[in-house]
Amino acid sequence: MSPARRRLLLAAAAALAGCAGPLPPSPAAPDDGQALRILVFRGGTAARLGHNHVLRAADLRVEWPEAGPVLRFRLDALDIDPPALRAGLGAAFASAVGDEARAGTRANLLKALDVARHPEVVVRTLQRLGEGGRQAVEAEISLHGVTRRQWFVAEVEGRRARGEVVVRQSDFGLQPFTVLGGLLAVQDALVVQFELTAP
Repeated sequence: MSPARRRLLLAAAAALAGCAGPLPPSPAAPDDGQALRILVFRGGTAARLGHNHVLRAADLRVEWPEAGPVLRFRLDALDIDPPALRAGLGAAFASAVGDEARAGTRANLLKALDVARHPEVVVRTLQRLGEGGRQAVEAEISLHGVTRRQWFVAEVEGRRARGEVVVRQSDFGLQPFTVLGGLLAVQDALVVQFELTAP
């Protein structure tokens, strides 16, 4: 086993051991039991003037082969700041975001992600470590024409899984959105939260 792979396995084991508390509440899943949301955090020197955002994968498609779930969703189908989701996320998402602001966020997002060339995100489970409800999962994430491997922790019960993973935009060749010389920006790290049920 290579030193790099050994370090990854040790990191996964440490994550399993150190994450004893429950995950935060998962998004409300639709009737088919699938849900994925992305938390985007404000940044810049005048961050207090901006908003945190929540994006929902409105067309999430899930397959469940032997290795584990494979997720696909289109970036142009993301639901931007749905009020019901914002209301459930607490004070950090309490600011009102009107229709015009949502439209502006969508336009900036689709441009930054170059959705015309890279319309879809694919997340493919590669392996799972651990037994019982909490497992370390290695997945392959394809976004913006770049594919990366990433470890995270998920709660797995039979053919159901829920968890969250931190994704850095810069790892996929994306420049986090910024305006006015960095006065307003979004942070590089995104939090992706999911809840899945096998069909």
